[in-house]
Amino acid sequence: MDSLKKVAVILNLFIITSCAESLDFEQVNDFVLKPVFTSALTYFTVQPFQFFDETGVQQNSIEETSEIDLFQDNTIVDNVVKMLFNAEFKNEFDRDVSIQVDFLNDQDLQVFSFTPIYVESEDLSPEPYEDEIILADNPDIYNAVKIRIRASLENTGTQMNPFDNTEFEFKSSITFFIESEL
Repeated sequence: MDSLKKVAVILNLFIITSCAESLDFEQVNDFVLKPVFTSALTYFTVQPFQFFDETGVQQNSIEETSEIDLFQDNTIVDNVVKMLFNAEFKNEFDRDVSIQVDFLNDQDLQVFSFTPIYVESEDLSPEPYEDEIILADNPDIYNAVKIRIRASLENTGTQMNPFDNTEFEFKSSITFFIESEL
């Protein structure tokens, strides 16, 4: 039995010491957090009657401006390296629609503009739109406090029916790519 105890002690000692390795706690200084967050940005649905003024004349574009607070938090300003603008749409109208999305500063001056989005008539499931913004290449975007969206109709020469129930739907989001050291 004594020899069995000696073998067990030696075996345990071997197992305990063979798995030990010096730890490098300096590795934590090289660690970078890279979370990704997606947030809804804007959503709207328009029908033909919304393109008509109070006198019954069709306007070929409508525009909406909303306040945003994407860059009011220093955590975002200091750590976001890029953003991905995502948009999905559905066009039931009998004419093409173009969408222009702009970020504006507090004086309503454009600080960033996305490539115009074109949606063909009666396209109920077009490919989603994505546009990447590298913030280091576009520092003016940090001054954005508003988003302006302009929907323009193709001018076909004929007026839309204001009583038509068709819709144009637009929804968008922003994905933030963050890099932060501990």
